[in-house]
Amino acid sequence: MKLISSFLLFLLAVNASAQDYSKIPDPKACKTALEKQHKETKAIKADFTETATSALLTNAQKGSGKMWYKSENKIRWEKTKPENQIILINGKTVKLQEKGKEVSSASSKMVVKKIQGLMVQMMTGEFLNEKEFRISYFENKSNYKLVLTPKSDKMKRYVSEINLVFGKKELTIKELTMQTDKDNKLVYSFSNMEVNGTINDSKFTTF
Repeated sequence: MKLISSFLLFLLAVNASAQDYSKIPDPKACKTALEKQHKETKAIKADFTETATSALLTNAQKGSGKMWYKSENKIRWEKTKPENQIILINGKTVKLQEKGKEVSSASSKMVVKKIQGLMVQMMTGEFLNEKEFRISYFENKSNYKLVLTPKSDKMKRYVSEINLVFGKKELTIKELTMQTDKDNKLVYSFSNMEVNGTINDSKFTTF
């Protein structure tokens, strides 16, 4: 269940105190630019680092790996450190692997299916329609930060807030944070991002 716990915390920006952001009074231009970028993005490949903080942990836990996204609704999330963990999403099909072995637990797959839609929303920009989240828009000199608050009580059981940071120049995601409460959160920082490169479909079907 360690994999599941990580991904329940996954969807995933920067700690609000790390930079000074001001609220955008009229976010229409920002929203339009992000929607356009998401529509034009057909594939993404990137490295990520993971930092998990919790009231139950003396020190933050660190991890790293790679992610791939391809429209429509294909995601490979591969954590390589400190342990090998993989989630494959190919449309409605979800496969899990932990420490080299596929996870077949029905309860585990049920949990992942619940977060599947959320993961796809983050990659496709579907979250911008605000059907499931209220969005507040912020900016500083170099970044936009979107603060997503779940509307449904069901979603609030998994996450209290999602923060997404996008660079103003390239409009691709730089950092993503999911917070369950003030003491528990997971932060992902993305680097070496390649947009609209070629990705073989086998990436999303084969461990």
